[in-house]
Amino acid sequence: MKYDTLLIKCHNHLTSHFMQELQKGFYVLSKEGKTIHLFLTEDCGISDDYISSKVKTIFINGEPVDDIFNIQIKEGGVCALSGAMPGIVGAMMRAGSPYATMRKSISARPDNTVESGKKIILKLKIFNTILFDMGINFLKKGILLKKNRIIELFLKHGKDIYADCRKIILNDSIIKKEEIVENLQNKSDELVLLKIETDHEN
Repeated sequence: MKYDTLLIKCHNHLTSHFMQELQKGFYVLSKEGKTIHLFLTEDCGISDDYISSKVKTIFINGEPVDDIFNIQIKEGGVCALSGAMPGIVGAMMRAGSPYATMRKSISARPDNTVESGKKIILKLKIFNTILFDMGINFLKKGILLKKNRIIELFLKHGKDIYADCRKIILNDSIIKKEEIVENLQNKSDELVLLKIETDHEN
């Protein structure tokens, strides 16, 4: 699938505005019926070592996940990743938690979703340790966001971004910073690939 691509070249400190969007959720291309494990490793580029050492809590459609090798994804799904969360609730929701039996009724279970190969988009949300460790990598690679989310971001933080942003490129064409909202509003596609390039990459 091809989407309008918005590349923002900015100073490192400006990434904080875009990091917030990773917590709200962005979209990742995948295929229906993939396991969560394959979604994370193949589509999100997260290594097995990182998953086993840092990804402590996983939700799919609001349900805590213990078995990423047998729970499958489908169109319209939402996956959330977090490091260890504090307190008894955090301990209960942790993947493979000894308290897992206490939340058995709300935990994700395998269903009859087949690996059809149909292209889908899944919403991904990342928090705390995962956001700190991998947020910039997702932004550099590019995240799919709904166009109206990007417009809202610029309407809210545009002045800060424009002040320290070096260049904005939409579909390989440099555009004036203050015209980004107008340019996006004229695009028909609902989703836009947002990419961030920071100072240290030059």
